[in-house]
Amino acid sequence: MNQNLCILILMFLLLLTEASFALDFYYQHCSVPVSCGRLDISYPFYIQGKQESFCGYPGFQLSCHGDGEDTYPLLQLSGNNYTIHNIDYQNKSLLVSNSLLSGYLSSTACNDNISSLHNLTFPNDQYKLASNQAGFFLLYNCNSSVVESFPKYKVGCFDQPTNKTRSNTSVLALPRDEYPKFGTVEADKCGGEVVVAYAGRGGENGGVGLIQEVLRRGFELNWIASDCSRCQNSGGRCGFNYTTYHFRCLCPRRTHSVRCRDDEG
Repeated sequence: MNQNLCILILMFLLLLTEASFALDFYYQHCSVPVSCGRLDISYPFYIQGKQESFCGYPGFQLSCHGDGEDTYPLLQLSGNNYTIHNIDYQNKSLLVSNSLLSGYLSSTACNDNISSLHNLTFPNDQYKLASNQAGFFLLYNCNSSVVESFPKYKVGCFDQPTNKTRSNTSVLALPRDEYPKFGTVEADKCGGEVVVAYAGRGGENGGVGLIQEVLRRGFELNWIASDCSRCQNSGGRCGFNYTTYHFRCLCPRRTHSVRCRDDEG
C-alpha cells in the first residue's frame, strides 16, 4: 500500500477518534461547578452572568451579590428580592427571606423599605409555600398611639451601617389570624398599605425582638420543575432547550430528551 495513503488513513482515523471523544458544547458548559457564597448552584437554578440560561429552567434565574464570605444568591419574586439562605435539592425546597426584612440590601429608611414590598404571589406555579409557614400583615407609618397599643407586634428595622435593629419605628407585624382583631379604625391610623410577609412558624405571638428575628430568618418554599433524576443517574447534566421549550438531558457526546444512552460512554 502506498505510504502516503497509509498516512492519510491513519490521520483520518485519529480525527474520527478525537471527534468521538470531544465533549458536547452544552454538556461542557453546564458541567462546570458554580457556587455563590457557601451555596452550590445547579439545575433548576442558574446564576446570571456565571452560567448560560440553558443550564437551568425558565423562571429559576438567580443573581449573586456581595463579596467574599458575604456573597449570597438572590431570587426575585413579585418584584422583590429574596435572599436564599439554603437550598435542599433532594426535597426541592428553599429557605428564603425578603431582603428588605432580613437586612440584605436595606437602608436606614425603614418605612420607605416596607412601602416597596409587594404581596408574594406565584403566577407561574413554579414555587409554593411549604407547609407550616406563618403569614404576617405589615403596616407602616403608624401613629404612635397605635404602636403603643400593640407593643408586642412592633417590628424594628435593620440598620445596615450599624448592623443593629432599631425598635423605635412605626412598623407593626401582625400574624394573619390576629389581623382581623386590629380593626379598621387602627388601620386608618397607619399610612401604608397592608402587605403580607411570611416566616417559619414560631414567634407569631412573641414580642418585638422575636417577631423581628422570625422575619429575618425567613420561610420555606418548594419549587416545581422538570424532574432531573433520570438524566443525572445516566451521567448527564440537566438543561433546557429554549427553542423547543422542553427539558433536555445534556450528555457528554450529544443532547437527549430524558437520559443519556448507553453508547455515551
